[in-house]
Amino acid sequence: MNTNSKLIDAFSRLQTEPAMSCIVSAVKAKNFGADDLCGLAQAMGRSGAMIDVSRDHPTADLASTGGPGSLSTLLAPLYLRAYGLFVPKLGVPGRPAGGIDVLAQIPGYRIRLSAPEVLEILSKCGYAHFLADDVFAPLDAAFFRYRQKVGAQDVPALAIASLLAKKIACGVKFAGLDVRVAPHGNFGATYDEARQAARTFCDAARGAGIEAVASLTDARTPYQPYIGRGEALLALRMVMDRRADPWLAEHDDRCRLMAAQTASMSPGSRLSQGFDIGKVFVEHLEAQGSSKEAFYEKTNLVAAAVNRELSAERDGFLRVDVPTLRSVFVTVNSRGATADGFPDELGVILRQRSGAYVRRGDLMASVRANDAIWHEFAAALTECFQVVDLLNYAPGLEEVIRA
Repeated sequence: MNTNSKLIDAFSRLQTEPAMSCIVSAVKAKNFGADDLCGLAQAMGRSGAMIDVSRDHPTADLASTGGPGSLSTLLAPLYLRAYGLFVPKLGVPGRPAGGIDVLAQIPGYRIRLSAPEVLEILSKCGYAHFLADDVFAPLDAAFFRYRQKVGAQDVPALAIASLLAKKIACGVKFAGLDVRVAPHGNFGATYDEARQAARTFCDAARGAGIEAVASLTDARTPYQPYIGRGEALLALRMVMDRRADPWLAEHDDRCRLMAAQTASMSPGSRLSQGFDIGKVFVEHLEAQGSSKEAFYEKTNLVAAAVNRELSAERDGFLRVDVPTLRSVFVTVNSRGATADGFPDELGVILRQRSGAYVRRGDLMASVRANDAIWHEFAAALTECFQVVDLLNYAPGLEEVIRA
């Protein structure tokens, strides 16, 4: 047993902060390779309940490296079902909106499931989405809390092991990964860094018997206009009702493509012609305790609550400060309290793309916030939408190089 194997063994047995600290230190010193990360992921993934239906059905999932605005972890599972793949999806809360905490906003939707309940839902609709907690991969959850405590949340190698642990716990055999590349991302600040981390993820996954594919996407500018937990539900409704505007529809196409890349690894998988993701979504809602009616009622309430507007004060190019916008969401939602800990006190709908040329008075964004939140955070939200004379990057303009 080599040094890293001993560290992993101690981490798995002791589950103490000193053991976790040794793992973090070794990873930061770049002493962990893909095989070591695979071993770490297996220790965490096998630390709690496990499910595996892959003998009877091909299993797949698409995860992400985090970052605001993308709907890939909500839309991709529906598209994976179009290829006949079963999707056991173990999720964690996002900032400001991850798949599981978005779905938790729908009345009746159950996010905490036992292994038998997951299997029952999979038998009904082929797609189960549930929260990582003390039942599934509890050591991963404990280690993640420790990483947050010591500022090691954005270490790519540790993010790789955490992502892979969830796939191991669920018996996923084909894993897609949406690598969201930005300075505030968990897989590196640049495409070169993220590309290397993505290769390591695929290598580590292969060691666990999982075929993996990673798609690098630009997270420096918003992927689509609906930001926030309730707003993400509204975006889902727009897609399923075929009322998405061009920006949202473009993002939907990217999510569909990432699902297709994932499905392509499964031998014999074929796209079902005329597949309706709305029908699959409703079946999924019903299997997890909710309904189409509850979903529509919730999205109607979200749409009706949009009550503020942010307009340009001058002519120029719009720059949306994504990290600051995320920070505002995190601060606002951290104050709320719900039974499952997923408050939804703020939402933003972007009315212009980052990089667009706007004129004074043009509407840049609509905001959902009560009076108290608006009074406290209006200035911070306004600062997220900057109108400038010059941009160094924008959609279609990756970077500017000056000699």
